[in-house]
Amino acid sequence: MKYISRWLEIRLAEALKSHPVVVLTGPRQVGKSTLLEHAGFLKDWRYLTLDDPDALEQAREDPKGLFWEDKPTIIDEAQRCPELLLTVKYLVDKSERRRNFILSGSGNISLRQAPRETLAGRAKYLHLTGFAFRELHGGLPAQGLLGQIWAGREIEASYVKSSADMAHAVWRGSLPGVVLAPNEKIALERLSSYIDTYIQRDIQDLVNIRHPQHFRRLMEALAQAAGWESVQEELSKACGETRTNVSRYMSLLKDTNLLYELKGYAVKSERSYKQSKYFWFDSGTACFLAGIQSTADLKKPHVRGRYLENFVLQQILSWASLQLTAPEILYWKPKAGEDEVDFVVCSAGKAVGIEVKSKDQIAFGDTRPMREFLGSHLQVTKGIIVYAGDKIYPVATNVYAVPWTAF
Repeated sequence: MKYISRWLEIRLAEALKSHPVVVLTGPRQVGKSTLLEHAGFLKDWRYLTLDDPDALEQAREDPKGLFWEDKPTIIDEAQRCPELLLTVKYLVDKSERRRNFILSGSGNISLRQAPRETLAGRAKYLHLTGFAFRELHGGLPAQGLLGQIWAGREIEASYVKSSADMAHAVWRGSLPGVVLAPNEKIALERLSSYIDTYIQRDIQDLVNIRHPQHFRRLMEALAQAAGWESVQEELSKACGETRTNVSRYMSLLKDTNLLYELKGYAVKSERSYKQSKYFWFDSGTACFLAGIQSTADLKKPHVRGRYLENFVLQQILSWASLQLTAPEILYWKPKAGEDEVDFVVCSAGKAVGIEVKSKDQIAFGDTRPMREFLGSHLQVTKGIIVYAGDKIYPVATNVYAVPWTAF
């Protein structure tokens, strides 16, 4: 299969010019190893993976011997041997920062706890997401609409040509193996394998979970409530665990970048809703865990909108991973029971509101929550309503309808 270049390659190449070490993290199977093995500018690097039992044994018992060759080195699955980071620090310092390393792994807990102390001032941290929708369609600029807004350029009305099916894109999500699967049956098998591997290998490597079936039920409950405010007491009843364990398991899901918590946006003295909302890193994984077994199930109106929101968050996260300073992603709700703005993206002194609607057309009446938000938050420059149509156009002052394929 032909390698599909990743947008993050440019950020990785830039980071290596200013830092001797780059730590590349991200959920399992988003394409970290594939990128490191196929990116053209890394073709002369030495590649080691600690999935290799011999390499792992030597990393633990003879780390200096593992790096006998004085050349740039990639260490994949580095979370399997956190103590190796001391040797990397030693070699970087001994070479007066001339020796380069890339450390990659999906176990973010290990990679975050150890290297920030060991590699302080030496390492740049990058995060790889699954495929952005536009990333799969070669030749499209990485910064996209959000980059255009942050660059201060105006949004112009235009038609967006695409033959893509929205339900298909949302159901497949962003994992390369699932997105590129030849049919839905194989995609389902890969999603099932993904969840089983995560529970049986990744989580068990980090902590001992006495009842894996309860952990899975919690994942399913969170997926069924994607984009809703989740209360731990309700989650506790759904999965059969104590609230303490639910809190601990949710922290694990967040630390391994599978679950994202969005807090309420508020300026000083504003009394807005503060309950957190939760989304999955990948709409395909969320659909699978929620029991949505086909694209046909996603075409039900009460289901489609929620997972389209999750899909749009994927696109925001992909854009955010390319920025020099990590943007903050929140949501806004004036108080319980009222309409909300699904996402508020804040970066470099700017903020943009984003709503998601699964409708084919957006009318002025659909902009009321966004107009209320913009009117009470003058620092927010624009509002975007992502929808199922094919035209970018202004719906109200500083509020634009944008097709899901263009976002």
